[in-house]
Amino acid sequence: MTFFRPAAHVLGLLLALSGGASAFAQPSAGELWRVTVSPYVWATSLDGNVRLAGHKAPVDVSASDAFDQLESVVMGDIEVRRGRWAGVIDYQYARTNEGVSLMGVPAELGTRSTTVSAGVLYRLVDDPLGGRTAFGDARSLRVEPLVGARWSKLRADLNTPLGATQKGAEWTDLLLGLRVEGDVSEHWTLRAQAEAGGLGDDDRHSLSWQALASYRTPLAGGAVSINAGYRLLHQNYEQDDFTGQRFDWKVTRHGPVLGLSLTY
Repeated sequence: MTFFRPAAHVLGLLLALSGGASAFAQPSAGELWRVTVSPYVWATSLDGNVRLAGHKAPVDVSASDAFDQLESVVMGDIEVRRGRWAGVIDYQYARTNEGVSLMGVPAELGTRSTTVSAGVLYRLVDDPLGGRTAFGDARSLRVEPLVGARWSKLRADLNTPLGATQKGAEWTDLLLGLRVEGDVSEHWTLRAQAEAGGLGDDDRHSLSWQALASYRTPLAGGAVSINAGYRLLHQNYEQDDFTGQRFDWKVTRHGPVLGLSLTY
């Protein structure tokens, strides 16, 4: 259960603090500052390949093996909004350890990955759908382009009968994305978001998307949403190390996501 423990502590803390959050006021959206804190648990599977020091190792952590291979994970995002503008920061940390096979020889591969994404959203479309949400906002369909950056830090440790080797890398990509969100009822909201990074760079690029369904309900005087969906992040990074050999990281993380949002 170490997979859930860090996120569970954050969720419990936010629930304890939610009693101090004030209910939404009724002025127009342009007059409101809103802060949304959203810790989540992402039950990731990992697929792909890692190459370091001349060794190529497959990364294959299925959903059924996630609890065994994922040693720890901490994830969450914060969004600050006023009117049509919003800023968002998303943090993800995952550590894995698994047994692999190199030409029939058993080995052990450990990976650590940290990604911090930050961006600015602009509400380009805000089309009324009629009626209001549970918090008094007008129901609408919203389309928001995103511009930002993603900082990634990777480390891979490979232990073989012939010895151990490790390699790390970090880089920053420009992000371009799009978020589409709609209030389908008083309590339910659907969201889809996609982002592409490192456009035009053959040595590094990324692609991510997520689809979420949120049930919103008042709780302890605040605005609380329970979020569930699916998320994917693919990263491709290549570089030469000091020996002239290639370090390649071509890994896709994907799986169901469950979280909580507290807005005040």
